[in-house]
Amino acid sequence: MLRSFFNAVTGMDASRFWIDLTSDNISNVNTVGFKAQRPLFQDVISQVNIGLNVVTGTLKSTTYGAGVIVDSTQKLWTIGNFKQTGINTDLAIQGRGLFILKDPITGANLYTRDGQFRLSRDGYMVNSGGFYLQGYKLNEKGEVVGTGLESIKIEQQLQPRPTGQISFLQPTNLNAEAIPPTNPFNPIDTTTYNNKYTITIYDSLGEAFQADVYFKKVNSNEWRVFLLADYDSDGNLENLITMYDNNGDNTPDNVETSASGTFYYFTLIFDPATGKIDENATITANGNLTDGSTSGGSALNSVSLGDKKYFFFQLFDASFPPIDSVTNTSDSLNTSSGGQIGSPVEGLTTAQGMIFMIGDEPTSDTNTALIQNSYVNQFAANFVITMEQNGYAKGDLIDVYVLSEDGSVVGVYSNGKSLPLYRVALAVFTDPEELTKKGANLYTSITTPTILLAGGSEKVRSGMLEMSNVDIAKEFINLITAQRAYQANARVVTTSNTILDETVNLVR
Repeated sequence: MLRSFFNAVTGMDASRFWIDLTSDNISNVNTVGFKAQRPLFQDVISQVNIGLNVVTGTLKSTTYGAGVIVDSTQKLWTIGNFKQTGINTDLAIQGRGLFILKDPITGANLYTRDGQFRLSRDGYMVNSGGFYLQGYKLNEKGEVVGTGLESIKIEQQLQPRPTGQISFLQPTNLNAEAIPPTNPFNPIDTTTYNNKYTITIYDSLGEAFQADVYFKKVNSNEWRVFLLADYDSDGNLENLITMYDNNGDNTPDNVETSASGTFYYFTLIFDPATGKIDENATITANGNLTDGSTSGGSALNSVSLGDKKYFFFQLFDASFPPIDSVTNTSDSLNTSSGGQIGSPVEGLTTAQGMIFMIGDEPTSDTNTALIQNSYVNQFAANFVITMEQNGYAKGDLIDVYVLSEDGSVVGVYSNGKSLPLYRVALAVFTDPEELTKKGANLYTSITTPTILLAGGSEKVRSGMLEMSNVDIAKEFINLITAQRAYQANARVVTTSNTILDETVNLVR
């Protein structure tokens, strides 16, 4: 029997497989994130005869081929074109990573380049199959907390957060040319202070209260800061700055008394050469918290967090509560709404209270003369007062968007807060051929990938989708080539059959 029959059949079978693969590529030309495939052909050898020419010393070989087989298919991992969709939760990857999905039923991880995500009824970011997109949890500063992957879930309602921190914002400036008032501080007498700023604070139920910050110059480089609010609605202003003892006699020294009441302050002392806060002098001027009989912790604290040291005043806490300006007695933390003021500040405090942030510097800085990054400065220029606080009222989710580059998922709420919630995680495989297609634009793998945060070499593009990388022109050329190859192999079968016919006719 002629070998050509069987060789031609393998050629026809391989060509048919190529046509199947090409048709699959063409049919997925509009499939988001689809990666085209190509067949890997290998020749088959049935017999090799080797002989030696004893005269010339050269080898001779006769090879009998057995046709062709399709060894495997190879996915082409080139990046497809990006298509703008304008949908905030549509994502594309600029790089070779894949999105990580979790099957909520089995808990298995799946991988995809298809970034068509939406919010489920429960607030999870899911693909069309209901699998959960994975990422890392963020705190309000956008910093990753924890080390484990989590299913990205957007809270539909943001619970109220009581104000625990007030902070100066740059460029805040206290006018060095201001004239120090001569009379004791009185909030209803504008001649007793140099400037006033109003900020909104919140209690534990999300009730908003107005707090007034007053600035009074004492001498060329010294300022007193008063902070007052009527959070219990009794008609009397409460001092949110409690008593400080700056000479160690357990008696409050940070106090001014006028016709309107008794008022407490913290002191800022500036360096005349740089206009920054003088660290040593400010610490000495404020001393410790005190309730009039027992000293507490230092009024001006410095806490190292990450690569920075933060400086802040402890205004009050449950042990040293605010003081009524009229009765000059300690008040409770209860507000008129039934809530309470104050909360711990992550990484800085653990007690319910309120702090006032004034600056930071690198933890490596050993110079105690100045706070290197003062949030408030003293220059010969107009007053510029800007502040922020970390509390907010209850909010309902109104929008979700993902930041391009680093893939931070941000929730936008009706209370005006935009909070970073998660950061999209990406899986990178050293050999993408380790991935097995599962259908529905999904892959599985028995190997463990490298998990990266979006950003850096692997970037996320929001409001875009990566389209299929199928090249129609090339696929049509492949289709024609495969068709011609099939026809040629079929012709070999016809020719071989004709030869057999001639062989049979020899005996007639």
